[in-house]
Amino acid sequence: MTNQSFLIFTLLALIMVTPVSAQEAPKQITFGDRRDMDPIVSPDGKHLAFASDRTGSFNIFLLTFGKAGVSQLTQSKKDDRYPSWSSDGRKIAFCSKRTGNGDIYEMDYDGSSGYLQLTDRPDLDEYPGYEITHGGMVFASAPKKGLRLRPKMSVVFAKDKGQANNTVVLAEGDEPRFSPDGRKIVFVSRRTKNNDIWLMNDDGTLQTQLTTDPKDDENPCFSPTGNKIVFASSRTGSFDIWVMDADGSNPRQLTTDPADEMEPCWSSGGFIYYVRQTGERSSNLFRIDAP
Repeated sequence: MTNQSFLIFTLLALIMVTPVSAQEAPKQITFGDRRDMDPIVSPDGKHLAFASDRTGSFNIFLLTFGKAGVSQLTQSKKDDRYPSWSSDGRKIAFCSKRTGNGDIYEMDYDGSSGYLQLTDRPDLDEYPGYEITHGGMVFASAPKKGLRLRPKMSVVFAKDKGQANNTVVLAEGDEPRFSPDGRKIVFVSRRTKNNDIWLMNDDGTLQTQLTTDPKDDENPCFSPTGNKIVFASSRTGSFDIWVMDADGSNPRQLTTDPADEMEPCWSSGGFIYYVRQTGERSSNLFRIDAP
């Protein structure tokens, strides 16, 4: 056997006997038989805001890491969903149907000072996200048309969150989120007949399709460094959590539970939080180590 052949044989033997390190098992964060949804971690990694119907309709709740229990921040009889943190961690924006349409509201992160209504129009407005530096806001919007459950959404931008009724349309799409530096927006679009992940500049230019699988890809969220995007995909049958580079390359599956797992968010603490369906009408929040 030549030296080169011996080296190749040795390397193959090492590969065969070296165990592959498995990712730590998912850790359950919330418990119960209702629906906990829409997790989003504060910029400092200390708090987790989420929506839950544990008290009837969906309301916004706050979990502080290291502290027992959760705090209920809103008490609406109509659904409050999709919380989003301001970059300084002092405010939370959310969507509420308390006026019947679906408008964007804002409150202090602890819910102590009431709610400020930011949009007031007949459109459905949801998935708010704060601009990182200049006080603007991006969200998804669509005119309401009769009983249609999911109208065609557009990603819109308000230069001033205090005048959020004045918007410009950036793209046909839904679920927008800014990159950590505020220069890019990742979003979902059905322009290819199923949900795919897209990326664009903060002004709507250079719209680029990142995923092309015939199954739905949804709920994109940047990593804290902006170099990766975590998302949910049904490409293996049920929805699972996936990650890819920010240019759409190197997609990798992170979870494999047979139940639907969706709505991931990537925290500064090195975790990915997400929703797992735990029953026909129940879901809880879980986390895994970020790759």
